[in-house]
Amino acid sequence: MLKVEKITLAAVAIFLVSCSDISQVCRHSLAAAPWMKQIVSARASASESLPVSTVTVALRNEAPLKVTWKQLSDVIFTRKYDEKMKMPMLYPSFSRSIKALNGKAVEISGYMVPVDAKGGVYVLSANPNSSCFFCGGAGPETVMTLNFKSKKPDFETDDYIKATGILRLNEKNIYEMYYNLDNAEVTDK
Repeated sequence: MLKVEKITLAAVAIFLVSCSDISQVCRHSLAAAPWMKQIVSARASASESLPVSTVTVALRNEAPLKVTWKQLSDVIFTRKYDEKMKMPMLYPSFSRSIKALNGKAVEISGYMVPVDAKGGVYVLSANPNSSCFFCGGAGPETVMTLNFKSKKPDFETDDYIKATGILRLNEKNIYEMYYNLDNAEVTDK
């Protein structure tokens, strides 16, 4: 094959992959992601000896800070082997600017990924379903657990929402995501 033909073939392959909708293959259910099922079941059976996530501060009567996913990407991950999970896990080192947001009321927008709607596991993603963290298209800093203040709303995958709540950072507990939005409320859908 000539060099020009190889380059053309590669360009066509890249174009086809980038235009494909892999969301039909990528499912965010516990059955489709055995590693997630392992984490969810381990989290459910976890004992009191697990490390506690970073402190949560009570909500004050102040306007929530608008936070972007770009701001939350200011984190470095260190890979360490975890004996309980029998696999390497990523542990975050948050920047000072992110640590300053811990325990504060924040507002963030993103795509809804109902991981386990019946079990109440909802994730907000910086990216739509076809390129989210669970499909391997982004890093773990692009997702955030939503712990709703009241009744769990009904969402469709890729609903673009704006949510407010208390940002809680997680540096040690491997059974939670690195970013958690506690007392979350949907302010715009």
